[in-house]
Amino acid sequence: MRGIESVGQSQRRFRVEDDGQAASPASLKLVSLYAGRLLAENELPGECRADGEGVLIMEFPPTETTFFYDGIVFAALDAFNNPNKNPTITDLAPVRDPPKK
Repeated sequence: MRGIESVGQSQRRFRVEDDGQAASPASLKLVSLYAGRLLAENELPGECRADGEGVLIMEFPPTETTFFYDGIVFAALDAFNNPNKNPTITDLAPVRDPPKK
């Protein structure tokens, strides 16, 4: 994460990097999909979308408290970075240690 910018009381812009470069649109699209799942799971209104290289947009109803919506994006980024640790978000079966013989 490079930075977060508030746009009024209903939008946040997240600047996301990958190895020091702006995150790719494909990566951001997957992160926005994960954020959308978290919004739906928590029955929250809002939308997250990729907006060009390195920019992720979170839109939500006007509020003075963006902390929870920021947390949604952080959780989505964590799921992207560690999909096996977040199977409920990524729809992946968790990787398990093979049975001991």
